[in-house]
Amino acid sequence: MDPKERMELIRQGNQAFNEGDIRKARECFLKTEYKDGLIRLGDYFMFEKKLPILAYGYYKKAGYQRRIDEIFQRMLWALSQWIGPDKFKVQEPERKAPDPEDFIVHPILRQTALDILKKNGMSV
Repeated sequence: MDPKERMELIRQGNQAFNEGDIRKARECFLKTEYKDGLIRLGDYFMFEKKLPILAYGYYKKAGYQRRIDEIFQRMLWALSQWIGPDKFKVQEPERKAPDPEDFIVHPILRQTALDILKKNGMSV
């Protein structure tokens, strides 16, 4: 699709959305992959129609991670309420000190650090 045609479809989609023709706006925004329009559709279904699962699809298509995470957190909360908060516990990831073997250090930088330690009377 050439840029001129894309801009015209986006304009038509915005006009349709503002006039309440969600079906036509959806068609235009999906065809052009117009992220702002897809987010507007997601917001419409999320806040006006109260259909977060439908909104999720538009946010996912637009790559709007903040809203995707928000819906995911709401779904987790709803699931925890449904099965009982006492049965739904999120495990904290085990935190441990970083292992020096996990890091790659350039040989010159390593030697410089060892020389500085040696100069200051420290040994490794």
